[in-house]
Amino acid sequence: MVRAALRLWSERGFETGIEETTAEEIAQAAGVTKGTFYFHFAHKEEILLEMGYETASILSEEAARCIKAGRGLEESLRMLMNALARSIKAADPAAVVRALAEFRRPRRPDTEVPAPGPAFAEAFEVLFERAQKEGEVTDQVEPAEMAQIIEALALDTVLEWATGRQSRLNVALHRRTAIVLAGLRPDSSLSL
Repeated sequence: MVRAALRLWSERGFETGIEETTAEEIAQAAGVTKGTFYFHFAHKEEILLEMGYETASILSEEAARCIKAGRGLEESLRMLMNALARSIKAADPAAVVRALAEFRRPRRPDTEVPAPGPAFAEAFEVLFERAQKEGEVTDQVEPAEMAQIIEALALDTVLEWATGRQSRLNVALHRRTAIVLAGLRPDSSLSL
Protein backbone atom coordinates (compact mmCIF):
# COMPACT_ATOMS: atom_id res chain seq x y z
CA MET A 1 0.00 0.00 0.00
CA VAL A 2 2.87 2.35 0.78
CA ARG A 3 4.47 1.75 -2.61
CA ALA A 4 1.12 2.17 -4.38
CA ALA A 5 0.42 5.45 -2.58
CA LEU A 6 3.90 6.80 -3.28
CA ARG A 7 3.58 5.86 -6.94
CA LEU A 8 0.20 7.61 -7.26
CA TRP A 9 1.39 10.67 -5.37
CA SER A 10 4.55 10.84 -7.44
CA GLU A 11 2.58 10.60 -10.70
CA ARG A 12 0.27 13.39 -9.55
CA GLY A 13 2.97 15.48 -7.88
CA PHE A 14 3.39 15.45 -4.11
CA GLU A 15 2.41 19.08 -3.76
CA THR A 16 -1.22 18.24 -4.61
CA GLY A 17 -1.22 14.47 -5.16
CA ILE A 18 -1.78 13.54 -1.55
CA GLU A 19 -4.93 15.61 -1.30
CA GLU A 20 -6.16 14.57 -4.76
CA THR A 21 -5.69 10.83 -4.19
CA THR A 22 -8.36 8.95 -2.27
CA ALA A 23 -7.82 6.04 0.07
CA GLU A 24 -9.97 3.97 -2.29
CA GLU A 25 -7.60 4.73 -5.20
CA ILE A 26 -4.61 3.72 -3.10
CA ALA A 27 -6.32 0.48 -2.06
CA GLN A 28 -7.23 -0.29 -5.67
CA ALA A 29 -3.67 0.41 -6.88
CA ALA A 30 -2.35 -1.88 -4.14
CA GLY A 31 -4.82 -4.64 -4.97
CA VAL A 32 -6.54 -4.58 -1.57
CA THR A 33 -9.95 -3.53 -0.32
CA LYS A 34 -10.69 -0.13 1.14
CA GLY A 35 -11.38 -1.91 4.46
CA THR A 36 -7.89 -3.41 4.40
CA PHE A 37 -6.46 0.04 3.82
CA TYR A 38 -8.30 1.43 6.84
CA PHE A 39 -7.30 -1.57 8.93
CA HIS A 40 -3.67 -0.47 8.50
CA PHE A 41 -4.03 3.31 8.24
CA ALA A 42 -6.52 5.64 9.93
CA HIS A 43 -5.95 8.15 7.13
CA LYS A 44 -3.77 8.29 4.03
CA GLU A 45 -1.29 10.75 5.58
CA GLU A 46 -0.15 7.95 7.91
CA ILE A 47 1.58 6.46 4.89
CA LEU A 48 3.98 9.37 5.16
CA LEU A 49 4.83 8.21 8.69
CA GLU A 50 5.56 4.77 7.27
CA MET A 51 8.24 6.33 5.03
CA GLY A 52 9.98 7.60 8.15
CA TYR A 53 9.64 4.28 9.94
CA GLU A 54 11.28 2.51 7.00
CA THR A 55 14.18 4.96 7.10
CA ALA A 56 14.50 4.50 10.87
CA SER A 57 14.63 0.72 10.36
CA ILE A 58 17.42 1.17 7.83
CA LEU A 59 19.35 3.25 10.38
CA SER A 60 18.78 0.67 13.13
CA GLU A 61 20.08 -2.11 10.89
CA GLU A 62 23.13 -0.02 9.99
CA ALA A 63 23.80 0.72 13.68
CA ALA A 64 23.64 -3.00 14.48
CA ARG A 65 26.13 -3.74 11.69
CA CYS A 66 28.47 -1.04 12.99
CA ILE A 67 28.37 -2.41 16.52
CA LYS A 68 28.88 -5.98 15.30
CA ALA A 69 31.90 -4.83 13.23
CA GLY A 70 33.35 -2.96 16.23
CA ARG A 71 33.42 0.40 14.45
CA GLY A 72 34.10 3.53 16.46
CA LEU A 73 31.47 6.19 17.04
CA GLU A 74 32.70 8.63 14.41
CA GLU A 75 32.84 6.01 11.65
CA SER A 76 29.50 4.54 12.75
CA LEU A 77 27.76 7.91 12.67
CA ARG A 78 29.27 8.60 9.26
CA MET A 79 27.82 5.31 8.01
CA LEU A 80 24.40 6.06 9.53
CA MET A 81 24.34 9.53 8.00
CA ASN A 82 25.27 8.06 4.62
CA ALA A 83 22.43 5.54 4.94
CA LEU A 84 20.07 8.34 5.94
CA ALA A 85 21.12 10.47 2.98
CA ARG A 86 20.71 7.56 0.53
CA SER A 87 17.23 6.82 1.83
CA ILE A 88 16.16 10.46 1.79
CA LYS A 89 17.59 11.18 -1.66
CA ALA A 90 15.62 8.22 -3.06
CA ALA A 91 12.37 10.04 -2.23
CA ASP A 92 10.86 13.05 -3.90
CA PRO A 93 11.89 16.16 -1.88
CA ALA A 94 8.24 17.26 -1.68
CA ALA A 95 7.38 13.86 -0.14
CA VAL A 96 10.16 14.33 2.41
CA VAL A 97 8.78 17.74 3.39
CA ARG A 98 5.28 16.30 3.75
CA ALA A 99 6.52 13.31 5.76
CA LEU A 100 8.44 15.57 8.16
CA ALA A 101 5.39 17.79 8.53
CA GLU A 102 3.27 14.74 9.37
CA PHE A 103 5.80 13.60 11.99
CA ARG A 104 5.84 17.03 13.57
CA ARG A 105 2.11 17.64 13.27
CA PRO A 106 0.64 18.24 16.72
CA ARG A 107 -1.98 15.69 17.66
CA ARG A 108 -5.10 16.64 19.52
CA PRO A 109 -5.35 14.91 22.91
CA ASP A 110 -8.63 13.25 21.97
CA THR A 111 -7.36 11.71 18.71
CA GLU A 112 -5.85 8.31 18.41
CA VAL A 113 -2.12 8.52 17.90
CA PRO A 114 -0.72 6.14 15.27
CA ALA A 115 1.24 3.26 16.71
CA PRO A 116 4.81 4.52 16.90
CA GLY A 117 7.37 2.89 14.69
CA PRO A 118 11.10 3.00 15.18
CA ALA A 119 12.64 6.43 15.65
CA PHE A 120 15.92 7.66 14.21
CA ALA A 121 17.11 8.38 17.75
CA GLU A 122 16.98 4.68 18.66
CA ALA A 123 19.74 3.88 16.15
CA PHE A 124 21.86 6.77 17.41
CA GLU A 125 21.26 5.86 21.06
CA VAL A 126 22.74 2.35 20.78
CA LEU A 127 25.86 3.86 19.23
CA PHE A 128 26.16 6.45 22.00
CA GLU A 129 25.63 3.80 24.70
CA ARG A 130 28.49 1.76 23.33
CA ALA A 131 30.64 4.87 22.78
CA GLN A 132 30.08 5.94 26.37
CA LYS A 133 31.20 2.52 27.65
CA GLU A 134 34.28 2.76 25.44
CA GLY A 135 35.09 6.27 26.69
CA GLU A 136 34.57 7.90 23.28
CA VAL A 137 32.04 10.41 24.67
CA THR A 138 31.42 12.08 28.00
CA ASP A 139 29.53 10.28 30.72
CA GLN A 140 27.92 13.57 31.77
CA VAL A 141 25.18 13.32 29.13
CA GLU A 142 22.76 10.42 28.80
CA PRO A 143 23.03 8.48 25.52
CA ALA A 144 19.31 9.07 24.89
CA GLU A 145 19.83 12.83 25.09
CA MET A 146 22.83 12.66 22.74
CA ALA A 147 20.71 10.65 20.32
CA GLN A 148 17.84 13.14 20.47
CA ILE A 149 20.22 15.99 19.68
CA ILE A 150 21.64 14.16 16.66
CA GLU A 151 18.14 13.17 15.51
CA ALA A 152 16.93 16.78 15.68
CA LEU A 153 20.01 17.99 13.86
CA ALA A 154 19.61 15.34 11.14
CA LEU A 155 15.90 16.04 10.63
CA ASP A 156 16.49 19.79 10.37
CA THR A 157 19.29 19.18 7.86
CA VAL A 158 17.05 16.87 5.82
CA LEU A 159 14.31 19.52 5.81
CA GLU A 160 16.80 22.14 4.62
CA TRP A 161 17.85 19.81 1.81
CA ALA A 162 14.27 18.96 0.83
CA THR A 163 13.31 22.64 0.66
CA GLY A 164 16.36 23.52 -1.43
CA ARG A 165 18.23 25.45 1.27
CA GLN A 166 20.97 22.81 1.46
CA SER A 167 22.43 21.38 -1.73
CA ARG A 168 24.78 18.75 -0.32
CA LEU A 169 22.93 16.60 2.19
CA ASN A 170 25.80 14.23 3.03
CA VAL A 171 28.29 17.04 3.58
CA ALA A 172 25.92 18.98 5.86
CA LEU A 173 25.01 15.86 7.88
CA HIS A 174 28.68 14.96 8.40
CA ARG A 175 29.79 18.51 9.25
CA ARG A 176 27.01 19.08 11.76
CA THR A 177 27.48 15.69 13.38
CA ALA A 178 31.21 16.40 13.77
CA ILE A 179 30.42 19.70 15.50
CA VAL A 180 28.16 17.95 18.04
CA LEU A 181 30.68 15.14 18.56
CA ALA A 182 33.42 17.65 19.33
CA GLY A 183 31.39 18.87 22.29
CA LEU A 184 30.66 15.34 23.52
CA ARG A 185 34.27 14.16 23.69
CA PRO A 186 35.41 13.28 27.22
CA ASP A 187 38.18 15.89 27.05
CA SER A 188 35.92 18.72 25.83
CA SER A 189 35.17 21.60 28.14
CA LEU A 190 31.55 20.55 28.60
CA SER A 191 30.33 21.89 31.91
CA LEU A 192 26.90 20.89 33.09
